Amino acid sequence: MADLVAAGAPELPAGYFYRVEPASLRGMIRVTVRRARRFGSKEVGRSVIFLVEAADELSAVVSGCYHAHRRWRELEDTRRQGERVKDFYGDHDPKGGR
Repeated sequence: MADLVAAGAPELPAGYFYRVEPASLRGMIRVTVRRARRFGSKEVGRSVIFLVEAADELSAVVSGCYHAHRRWRELEDTRRQGERVKDFYGDHDPKGGR
């Protein structure tokens, strides 16, 4: 991962890593952000990149890392917002009662 970060990919916290693999179609790669578990890992963010749209292979992978990282952070922000709104779950009486 140090090579990718040096090339411009976002750095991940401890326990997370990037996985780069071929996508289902030729000329595409899939980059995922994964969280290490005791047994295996779990995908937390994903990006699919067309190799022909990048200047070279490294910049394609770095772009995939950036997009996968962004999607992971957006999902985390959404999850946090869901946790904060739980205080408002339930019926609300317009007269002030619950």
